[in-house]
Amino acid sequence: MKFLACMMSLAALAGLLLTGCTTQLVYMNDIYLVNSCGVPLQVQSQNSTNWLPPIEPQMVAPGERVSVASYRSYGEDVDGQVSCRYSLSIKGPERTRLVTADEMRQALHSVKRESDGLQRRWTLKDGVFCP
Repeated sequence: MKFLACMMSLAALAGLLLTGCTTQLVYMNDIYLVNSCGVPLQVQSQNSTNWLPPIEPQMVAPGERVSVASYRSYGEDVDGQVSCRYSLSIKGPERTRLVTADEMRQALHSVKRESDGLQRRWTLKDGVFCP
């Protein structure tokens, strides 16, 4: 009987530990780019998500917003999640601009994070990446 009681206590403890591990909060970190360049742009990012299929090229009219990266997170901020292989191609009518992972991380440091529950957003809108 004592053995059975001991085993049941251990099983209850294990159940508590497993429950604690499975209730960890998952945040959605999204990076958006607002086209403030005054011309239509074709935007395509590479290695820009840890949970979605690759993001297809998108046409973005002046003033419109487009997602350029999306990451699931267990608490870390988005700049720590941007892969060293991340790149963002921004093609205008005359030129193309290629944004590296380091440039994206640097730009994110000057953007205020917006939060709504588990959703966190960074919006780049000052034209820093215009081609």
